[in-house]
Amino acid sequence: MANVGNTNILMENGAMEMRRVTKEEFSRYVWENEILLRENAMLASYIDREKRISAKEGNGDETLPSRRRPGSRGGRKKSGQTLQMDKKIYISEQEIKSRRKQLALLEEEHQRELINYQAMISETDMRITEIKRETFEFKRVVLGKGMDPHTGKIKAGVVTKYYDDKVKAKDVLIGKLKEKNTTLLQQIQRMEKQLKKDHTGETLSEIDFHQLEIENKSFSQKIDAKNKALLRLKVSTAKMGQLLTDKRAILSKLLTDSASLRKRIFAQEAREKTLKEELERANQHVLQLKKQCKKLRLVQTVSDMPKIEDYVKQKEEEYALKKKVKQWKARLSLAQVATRRARAEAKEAAMKSSH
Repeated sequence: MANVGNTNILMENGAMEMRRVTKEEFSRYVWENEILLRENAMLASYIDREKRISAKEGNGDETLPSRRRPGSRGGRKKSGQTLQMDKKIYISEQEIKSRRKQLALLEEEHQRELINYQAMISETDMRITEIKRETFEFKRVVLGKGMDPHTGKIKAGVVTKYYDDKVKAKDVLIGKLKEKNTTLLQQIQRMEKQLKKDHTGETLSEIDFHQLEIENKSFSQKIDAKNKALLRLKVSTAKMGQLLTDKRAILSKLLTDSASLRKRIFAQEAREKTLKEELERANQHVLQLKKQCKKLRLVQTVSDMPKIEDYVKQKEEEYALKKKVKQWKARLSLAQVATRRARAEAKEAAMKSSH
């Protein structure tokens, strides 16, 4: 029972110690553990690489004293001893150099693959261009000119002649390529003979060999620069090819739109022509209607005039009325004269009576 009580007390003390670890201390422990794991991984990579180098050099597991592995037993006194800072720096430098070499190799490999892919893309683009050109030629020569207008079918002679011409052109191209290949083989043979003569001549001295190494380095640098320039040109060519393809698509769309617009314009012009004809017919119809209306008005005015008998009667009545008017006017003048005489006589009588 006493042992059980002591065990419980120890467990409680341990729990109290675990509760005393703060969150910041726990984070620091995790960070330090992560650093140690990374250092161990880097040390394991360094040891593995040193073993491979030693195996290639034929020294087994032994290494040079100046390159003794910091993780070996000779570099440690105890199993729990940590590496010194200078050893850590040395291992880090070696790892950095190794990683840089690996990155350089990967970059060179990727560069070669990129050049190959760019060459394949350019070759594919050229092949696509050739296929499009051949398709255009086939449509122009065979489909355009070889169709029989009576039957609506393509003539067999035109098709066979087209393919015979293509085969002849391919034969001519093959002959040119064979001549070029023969010329290149002759150049290669001449260069090989020249190299054999150079090897059979005097042996090169150390200075000449050094000079050739320098020239080789300069030529290698120039070749690398030319390869990079060629790669840039291929990339720019691919971009221009893509841009050309896009522009061709835009041009095709514009041509299609232009054809549709021309059709619409033609339809509108035809419609305008028909409308003008209809308008002209309508104007002629209006003129005809105006003439008919004028004729009808004339007929109406003629129909409203009185008859000859009525006209004669009206003229007689007019003459009689005018005669009566003259008579009444004469009577009126006589009455006026009599009135003036009566007034004069009245005035004379009034004057006489006043005297």
